[in-house]
Amino acid sequence: MTPEHPIILCGFTSSGKTTIGKLLSEQLGLPFYDTDQMLIEHYKMTIPEIFAEGGESLFRDYEHEIARQVCGLGPSVVSTGGGMLTFDRNGEILAKSGTIFYIDRPFEDCYRNLALHPERPLFKNHTKEEIENTYLTRRGLYKKYAKYNIPNTGEPQDAAEKICALL
Repeated sequence: MTPEHPIILCGFTSSGKTTIGKLLSEQLGLPFYDTDQMLIEHYKMTIPEIFAEGGESLFRDYEHEIARQVCGLGPSVVSTGGGMLTFDRNGEILAKSGTIFYIDRPFEDCYRNLALHPERPLFKNHTKEEIENTYLTRRGLYKKYAKYNIPNTGEPQDAAEKICALL
C-alpha cells in the first residue's frame, strides 16, 4: 500500500536511516529524500560551512525550513538528520504531515559505525560518554514524535520490511 504522505525516518546518527530509507523507497517505488542533503542543496553550503557562518542556531533555522519543505513532499521516503526531531517545532510539523518511524539501533552499533567516520563533528568533538548521553537524551524525543518504533538490530532490509508491514 502506498502512503499518501511522507514516510519519515528519524533516529540517532549512524542508526541506519539513510540505508533503510533507500531500500524502502525502492520497494515502494517512492522518491527518497535526505534532509541534510536537501539542506545542502537548498542553501548551497555544506553543513560545516553553515556552522562556520552562523553556528548551530543558523543550522537549526535552516533545518526547520527543510522540515517545512518535507511537509509538502507528498508520498515519499524521508531520512532526517539525527538532531531534527530534538526540536519541538520540527517534530510537531513532521508528525502532522507524515508518518514518523524511529529507527532504534543500539548505541554501541551506532558508535561503532560513527567511529568509521572520524571526520564527523559529533565524533571528532565529543567523548564516547558525551555521545552516549546525547543518544539517551534524543531517544526520548524520537519516541515522542514517532508513530512506530523500528528496532534495527539486524540487516537494514529487515527494518525496511518491518516498516512495509506497518503501512
